[in-house]
Amino acid sequence: MVAELDHPNIIPVFRVGQSGTILYIVMKFVEGLALDAILEAQGALPVHTVLYVLRGATRALAYAHECGIVHRDIKGGNLLVDRDGRVLVSDFGVALRAADITLTVDGAVIGTPPFMSPEQCAGRRAGPQSDQYSLGIVAFQMLTGSVPFHADSLAGIMQHHFFTPVPDIGLVRDDAPEALTRILRRVLSKEAADRFPTTGEMLAAIEAIPFSDADRRESERILQQLTQGDAVARVSTRSLPALPETPTLAMNLRRAPRSRGYRLIVRGGGLAAAGLLAGAAVLWVGRASHRRSAMDPETVHPSPPPAPPAALGPSPQQAPSSRAAPGGSGRLRMLTSPPDAEISVDSRRVGVGAVFDVAITAGARRLRVRAPGYETFDTTIVIPAGGTVSLGRVALRTRGGGT
Repeated sequence: MVAELDHPNIIPVFRVGQSGTILYIVMKFVEGLALDAILEAQGALPVHTVLYVLRGATRALAYAHECGIVHRDIKGGNLLVDRDGRVLVSDFGVALRAADITLTVDGAVIGTPPFMSPEQCAGRRAGPQSDQYSLGIVAFQMLTGSVPFHADSLAGIMQHHFFTPVPDIGLVRDDAPEALTRILRRVLSKEAADRFPTTGEMLAAIEAIPFSDADRRESERILQQLTQGDAVARVSTRSLPALPETPTLAMNLRRAPRSRGYRLIVRGGGLAAAGLLAGAAVLWVGRASHRRSAMDPETVHPSPPPAPPAALGPSPQQAPSSRAAPGGSGRLRMLTSPPDAEISVDSRRVGVGAVFDVAITAGARRLRVRAPGYETFDTTIVIPAGGTVSLGRVALRTRGGGT
């Protein structure tokens, strides 16, 4: 599949073979450096150099996408710069033909976490817009010297991709053209549908940004020096703002009347009052300690709860409007801890570890999150028609009381 690609910004594949149990690809040798090594040594790059690299990489991806091939692992380590300053996209080892639905199974997470699109983090099928998102992360790194999202765990990085807005580049440097930052805001949208319909359109937008022949020559000179280990003037940038805390919903909710297990009412809307994530409002209906029945592991016996916090809204009996009327569908977005927990809605399995904008029939729905060795999270959520419920991370409690 990859050997079909013939483009000046894509490394040629000479041979695909097998030696014993090892499958291998033979590619052209490139004398130079990977972009991530350049950024690690140099930090942020001049704007014209960023545009030069973006032009080359986007041309390569636009061509690959026109051929029906999605890279799925765009990052600085897979963008090579040769001694002439030419940008080459490499390592199509996990590429996917866009029309082929048999190469990967649903739920398989493929890519490099800091550069993965939200849909890749959720194990959903990657399309051209996923490559656009990953290249947008690379562009952000070239402009600021750092990727936008850091965390101590894979789940933390995934949560940022799902929920955290990308920091404003204008807070880090003043010389980034508005046209470029506008393109990056678009390709780094959480929703794939909000990115460019085709990568050819993304390329046209990038090439519409003024870029002179002198800019090209200077960019090539800088990249040639950097690949040879020579020093160039550093770009002055400010530090990125601190990322917001990643909220977690602990499994300590009480059971509402006539409900088996815990009950959580979720309404579409802003979350400023609840202090959770933008995109949904969560109404806590109380907290309680609990224990399992030895005879029925699915039954939860909560103790009498205290009154719910007044700041978080009225009780379910006082807020009948929080129950969405059936009809249509909405979407659910969440992570779990542990990351191998099974997520089901109305007894239908919808994901493991994470779901990102999975379609759910609107109305009151039973959500269950369970994993071996952990207490089951069993609650009711209300999915608004046409809306998205964002729960952040649901952390299960280990059996015996730990979290």
